[in-house]
Amino acid sequence: MFSDVCVEQIAGLHPDEQVSVLSAAVRLYEDPAGKHPLSSPLQGWNTEDVLAGEKRIIYRAGDVNGVGLIDVLCLGPRSANKVYDMAAALVASGLLTDDEVTFLWEALTILDILAEDVGLDGWDFRPEPAPEGMRLAAVRSGLLTEEQASLLSRDEIEAAMTAGWAAGAPDPRAALIAALERARDRTQAPADTDAVLSGRAHGRCGVVLPRAGAACIRKHGHPGPHRASP
Repeated sequence: MFSDVCVEQIAGLHPDEQVSVLSAAVRLYEDPAGKHPLSSPLQGWNTEDVLAGEKRIIYRAGDVNGVGLIDVLCLGPRSANKVYDMAAALVASGLLTDDEVTFLWEALTILDILAEDVGLDGWDFRPEPAPEGMRLAAVRSGLLTEEQASLLSRDEIEAAMTAGWAAGAPDPRAALIAALERARDRTQAPADTDAVLSGRAHGRCGVVLPRAGAACIRKHGHPGPHRASP
């Protein structure tokens, strides 16, 4: 069984590559333990190299009413464990149960996966803009530029206006860092904050996702799966 995201990923391959990936998945019936079983806390999930070792699939083996099942979650780059980042991006897709979501998030936290390396961490999402009055207040106070304010959400601008001060004077750098840390639930903002906002300024992908009934809100040409919400 292939997830919808994995089907889309395979559909984007050359026909010869599609056959190769599908053949590799079928061969897992002979050895469902795979060659690269993941250790705790990802025990139960496995990876298998495909396409001459350039990519990996994440899968698990089980059974349904006594019938063997290979459940393939996603296909991703083999280098730097980036396929695990792709698995993290699927957590909010509804493909996993609540227990599985918790399981994977805990594992990915422990593994300290840096999803921003492949653009799957949420930096390329454009949130709903903050109210005009809030944007104007942040700009007139000297905390943000007009362009920056236009790319930040209400919560992000609130964070900027709360933390963007030093000795009673506006500190634009601190304001922007606080805004982006709010975007990631208080995790550390990237060093190149301008690059993050530049990504948000790009045109949106716009591909319609039938299940979500909405268009992809990631930037045009993004890597990895489409997303209808952050």
